[in-house]
Amino acid sequence: MIARRFRPVAAVLATGVLALGLSGCSNRSSDAATVSYTDSTGSHTVHITRSELTDDLHALSTNPQFAQALQQGGFQGVGGNASTDQQLSSRWLTELISQTVADAEFASAHLSVSTADTKTAQSEANATFSTGVMNTLPKAFAARIIGREARFTAVIRYYASCPSGRFVSHILLRTEAEAKKAADLIRSGGATFTQIAKAQSIDTASGKEGGALGCLSPDEFVAPFQDAADAASIGAVTGPVKSQFGYHLILVRPWDPQTDARQYAQALSQAYGSVLAARLAKIKVWVNPLYGTWGPQTDPSTGNTSLAVIPPTVPSPRVCRETGSQCEPTTTTPSTAPAAG
Repeated sequence: MIARRFRPVAAVLATGVLALGLSGCSNRSSDAATVSYTDSTGSHTVHITRSELTDDLHALSTNPQFAQALQQGGFQGVGGNASTDQQLSSRWLTELISQTVADAEFASAHLSVSTADTKTAQSEANATFSTGVMNTLPKAFAARIIGREARFTAVIRYYASCPSGRFVSHILLRTEAEAKKAADLIRSGGATFTQIAKAQSIDTASGKEGGALGCLSPDEFVAPFQDAADAASIGAVTGPVKSQFGYHLILVRPWDPQTDARQYAQALSQAYGSVLAARLAKIKVWVNPLYGTWGPQTDPSTGNTSLAVIPPTVPSPRVCRETGSQCEPTTTTPSTAPAAG
């Protein structure tokens, strides 16, 4: 699941600053990356230009406070190393690509940025870069950072309200026969859904809560369960529904914005992550080879896999010149994608 720091700007602070003027083999594209996706509002293509990427990194690399923060973190000699520079440009480009996912959700949900969203965004930016750095960045660049964060905050706020208005519970059983027997018992009035969940559900975490899972959000559950829950009638037991986990009985009721919002606040705060992770896995990304390729990348310290721009081998412009190679960009798409949730 995508964490609150959807765009890991802090990773840039912890690594170094990109030296400007990336050199490499010639190519005909002015894009650093191109993102394509289709949703309920239609088909869309977002161009992240090389100049946009360079401008962002230039604003950081020429900021004395930013350089000082790096030195205080133990980094001496900012920029100049081709390998480090490629890693940094790839990190920042990953953030810009990831932002398109948040912006797509912002647009498709017809959201707007509130004053509170902007204040939260300012606080997040100050915490990520430090207040000193934010106050000395070029105003236009600082505004872009805060604007991105504000739209992201609006998406979080939206899902914290449970926009579906549906509260979902389930009972998970090992066999279809067990599920049918439990469903018949509930429908005949021999036991309540809550009683069966507590006594029989093999999902013990939700079982002890009477099967309660919380707000039904898009792309939060495995497909068979999600589809059945989305289509379920309010108050009627649905199922059995088979998934890789077993057989589910599903019960959907109206969301109570008073009691449910308090009790399931933590789950609500994470719901946006499933939505954005699902969007990220579905988008098509072309990355200019100067900056790397788009695909799954595993963090060796945690074992977690996420989609990101994978830095290329340190480029050798000399080889391109001497061989006459044009090093044309090629379309890259991830062969695998992390599961949402």
